[in-house]
Amino acid sequence: MLTDTAPSSVLSGYLTKTQLAEQLGRSVRTLDRMALSGDGPPRTKIGRTTLYRREAVLDWLRTREVPAARPNSCRREPRQ
Repeated sequence: MLTDTAPSSVLSGYLTKTQLAEQLGRSVRTLDRMALSGDGPPRTKIGRTTLYRREAVLDWLRTREVPAARPNSCRREPRQ
């Protein structure tokens, strides 16, 4: 029995601006503003189409991680 060996799309590792906005819970306009300020994820432009490589978006998200706040080990007793 033969399996489907058709090559995947060359763009299978990319998201459109609309898809990324949806996944991030942001608007397309917010992604546009982030791109203008240089604060957004890396993007690829093909004509008027903007695409985001999934791995580049994941790397960008990792750079935005903030360390968890440490619990205050020296808690003061409440005043009476």
